[in-house]
Amino acid sequence: MPQRPLEGKNMTLREKEKILLQKIKAGDPTAYMTLVSPFRERLFRKAVSMVKDGDDAEDIVQDALISGYKSIQNFRAEAGVYTWLYRIVVNKSKDLLAKKKRGREKPMDDSGDNQFVDSRVGYEKKLELSEESRYLMDKIALLEDSYKQVLELRYFENLSYNEIAEIMECNVGTVKSRLFKAKEFLKHLIQKDEKGEGFFEK
Repeated sequence: MPQRPLEGKNMTLREKEKILLQKIKAGDPTAYMTLVSPFRERLFRKAVSMVKDGDDAEDIVQDALISGYKSIQNFRAEAGVYTWLYRIVVNKSKDLLAKKKRGREKPMDDSGDNQFVDSRVGYEKKLELSEESRYLMDKIALLEDSYKQVLELRYFENLSYNEIAEIMECNVGTVKSRLFKAKEFLKHLIQKDEKGEGFFEK
């Protein structure tokens, strides 16, 4: 029996994504969920790190997945699917924060496109952050945005330098330079209250 397209053992993630994208564009209604499901938890973590609320983060991810589905025909796969969805989530998180700041928050997209909804999960259960992780996140939040982002992507998202470079739209050398500087700034903040020794030793 011939192998089905996604069962090739030696296929890269990008190759699998391209096959799924072809299926989506050909009208396969299930291929989109297969494509995005592996990234949903990471997208939730990113959203909740920005908006600090589990329910808002769920709404943002849901809205991002719907927006992604609506625009999938125009996705050219020059970047990875996670990178593409990550940017949508970041932009929607920023939009929500701006609306809250202005005091004119509008409801998230509730157009009836609910085929991508997963079971809702609690904020604490989803994050399952240790005390050390919470401590680090508090310190990272004090850094400039570019340094905060590179630390989060490397240590909380566990992304490679190449993946981070795609998201930050820069080269790998710039990523490594920013990461080095971010770690130095973070160490300085940690040393101020004599906590966190041993972080980022690797």
